[in-house]
Amino acid sequence: MQQIPDILQFSKNQKGVLQKHELNALHLLSLKNPMKLCRFLETPIYYLEKIINSPEYKQYTITKKRGGKRYIFEPQKRLKRIQKRLNYYLQAYYLCIKPEEVHGFVINPHYLNKTHCNIVANAEVHTGKKHMLNIDLKDFFPSIPARRIKKLFTSPIFNFSEQIATALTLLTTYEAKLPTGAPTSPILSNFVCLELDADLRNFCRENQLQFTRYADDLTFSSNEFISNEIILKIKDLIHRHGFEPNEKKVYLKSAHHKQTVTGLIVNEKVNIDRKQLKKIRAMLHDSTKNGIETAAQRHFNLTNPPDEEQQQLFIHRLNGYINFVGQVRGKNDPIYQRMAGEFHEIIY
Repeated sequence: MQQIPDILQFSKNQKGVLQKHELNALHLLSLKNPMKLCRFLETPIYYLEKIINSPEYKQYTITKKRGGKRYIFEPQKRLKRIQKRLNYYLQAYYLCIKPEEVHGFVINPHYLNKTHCNIVANAEVHTGKKHMLNIDLKDFFPSIPARRIKKLFTSPIFNFSEQIATALTLLTTYEAKLPTGAPTSPILSNFVCLELDADLRNFCRENQLQFTRYADDLTFSSNEFISNEIILKIKDLIHRHGFEPNEKKVYLKSAHHKQTVTGLIVNEKVNIDRKQLKKIRAMLHDSTKNGIETAAQRHFNLTNPPDEEQQQLFIHRLNGYINFVGQVRGKNDPIYQRMAGEFHEIIY
């Protein structure tokens, strides 16, 4: 089991006072009995028992980009509120012990002034490498069973009692696994992966590899060739920790080909794919020339003109794309500034 340092030894500010996320982590770890859990979750015990015994989820599917369907389980309102509260404190604790190689599902408080954990930071590690290996973990959340979550809660990482561990497991799993759509699933998957991350980090250090993980997306890079033997050993480590590589999403690419990490180009510097830039330019051009209504109709492939909500969704999406360009290329980048200027003229 991953060895976790004494939380009281975590970094303190210059006055020797624990920071907010560290105090929140201690608050979470202090749960010793059901009454404390109820007060912590701000939920009466009779209602907590009802939710635990009969959790309610709304199930629907979304189409994956490359075909197939993803099953989403959205918790009902009160359960979602509880899970959001749990997520807040779980995030605080994970931030205290987070491996530097992990960049996904991590919230950094603004007061830490650390590098943000996002796909840009994840990609920067692999910039300019001669060889790159991408491995995707298959069915990430559904592959984590409820028994593994309970084992996590009773492990030295949390050291919860059997009663508290069982309650938290039932509050965060559905149909005996982590549900895709629950607020707590991403951060719990990070905790479950602590041992995997540690073993991959040690393996990579021994074999001159750079390694990062963004959710279920694992990236390895090196200026030395990544042999089949190395790849097989990495896959074996993944299997040993209860996960399965998605063989359809295992890629080994040299610097002579387009290398991507979480959708970003990293051959020379972190950059956005030209296809994405072209798509944004097309959306801006269509909006300028034909108006938001026509551009939204074309973008969503609608038979009838879009309603107000669909037009607002189009505007929000276009704004998000442009802000992402600024995040990746920088706010002083001329491409970003031109796009932002055109967007402002369209909207205002």
